[in-house]
Amino acid sequence: MDSDRALRANRWGVLGIIMMGTFMAILDSSIVNVALPHMMSTFGVDREQIEWVSTGFMLTSAVVMPLAGWLTSRISYKALYLGSLLIFTVASALCAMAWSYESLIAARILQALGGGAIQPIGMAIVAELFEPHERGRALGIWGTGIMAGPALGPTLGGYLTDAFSWRTIFSVNLPFGVITLLAGMIIMRPLRAHGARRPFDVFGFSFLAMALIAGLTALSNGQGKGWQSDYIHICEAFTVIGLVMFVAVELAIEHPLLDLRLFLIRNYLLSILLAVFRAVGLFGSVFLFPIFLQNLMGYTPVHAGLWMLPNAVAVGLTMPLAGRLADRYSPAILTLIGCVLVGSSLIQFGRLDPMSGWPLLVLPQLTRGAGLAMMMAPLMAAALNAVPRHELPMASSFLNVSQNVGGSLGIALLNNFVTNSIHTHAVRLGEVFPVQSQGFVARLGLRAMSLVFRHEQGVQATPQIKMVFAASHGIARKAQVLGFENGFVLGGLIVLAAIPLCLLLKPSAHHMKEEEKAEESLEAELMAE
Repeated sequence: MDSDRALRANRWGVLGIIMMGTFMAILDSSIVNVALPHMMSTFGVDREQIEWVSTGFMLTSAVVMPLAGWLTSRISYKALYLGSLLIFTVASALCAMAWSYESLIAARILQALGGGAIQPIGMAIVAELFEPHERGRALGIWGTGIMAGPALGPTLGGYLTDAFSWRTIFSVNLPFGVITLLAGMIIMRPLRAHGARRPFDVFGFSFLAMALIAGLTALSNGQGKGWQSDYIHICEAFTVIGLVMFVAVELAIEHPLLDLRLFLIRNYLLSILLAVFRAVGLFGSVFLFPIFLQNLMGYTPVHAGLWMLPNAVAVGLTMPLAGRLADRYSPAILTLIGCVLVGSSLIQFGRLDPMSGWPLLVLPQLTRGAGLAMMMAPLMAAALNAVPRHELPMASSFLNVSQNVGGSLGIALLNNFVTNSIHTHAVRLGEVFPVQSQGFVARLGLRAMSLVFRHEQGVQATPQIKMVFAASHGIARKAQVLGFENGFVLGGLIVLAAIPLCLLLKPSAHHMKEEEKAEESLEAELMAE
């Protein structure tokens, strides 16, 4: 008991260290996107090649997360967390000094080995250091880094790339990484996970890694390669085979990587499912909104990022409050409120157009930020409070995996829906031309395009050709606006569809005790009267 008290004496300082490392890891998954065109020109590669800077990081992080849960039974939390942070920091320096495309990809994979482990290990440390009645508050503070990272990444990445160089988006990690490492060595104390050591489940991990890699590859490349292509179908087949074999192995062996009985715990299973819904609302909207701002409203990447800051501010202000509420009230009520706020804010974005003013750009973001905080802190607390203490590391690992998969699913789903919606609206808007004029418009369009491609000298664009180009541009632009509006509304409806799951969440044991104490206090007051 004395040793546990000594370990928890400085738990708030440890929480700050964990939050800083988690923020760095999450930020680095989104900060690179705006710098990809600059990397392409530096190394002379095409878009498909440079996408592996992001894809390689995402896939490696997803595979490392379950492995991190097992490693906690062999290595102390302090050594594992600081070791992961050291790998991440060193790899960030290598990314900044990359001398070739191949060296950059290798450094990004190394960076993901450290960054992918930081998040689940950090969550497990928080669960170990804080008692159930205060986990919500602690997870609310820690989760600020997770929620703010995706929103701040494009802004910071765009500024650093434009003002300095794309290499600074990696080198900026160095001072923060060194400071966090030094603070961790001084403040953190050795802490080990509860439970006996377990042998490594090689087959279970291999099949799970296969399923994650194939599934995330399909989600990230489906739009580019075509959802009906052989490449995507092969990835889908490997995903199904990997999942089926993983479940079969976990049920058959004595020491599985993941005890599947965890999914029989209602609050843990519901938290996994709701994490996916929340990730669709978070990552789907964070993906669509900056594209809308840049492509349809004409903002630069930096200015688009600045317009996204209200969401990060709302999250930062609300997460600690949501954590406090999670310690006092049932997760069902809080997550219900969060679902309604997030879903309604995304539906509000369905009214966006290129002429929208600041109220429509900012107010829904404030609502969404508050809603995401109300969903995240109570859900994490409900999940970790429901599982046995010796299962906390693996439970936190798979909770983080579900969030990553949900984010990739949300981006793929909404991106595909918006693309199809744009095509549908373009066809319908094109039907406003009279039927008898279709041949005329088509001939003018072909004639205009032939003049452009042949670069004929001295050819003046006729009013009819100008009319065709103006009409085509207007139709395409309007179709894009309608497509994005439909995408935001779909994202909102998906989040609202999670409301029945929210209502199924049960109060944690400490909530029940507080209710019993309140009832006893009320009865005592009545007796005294």
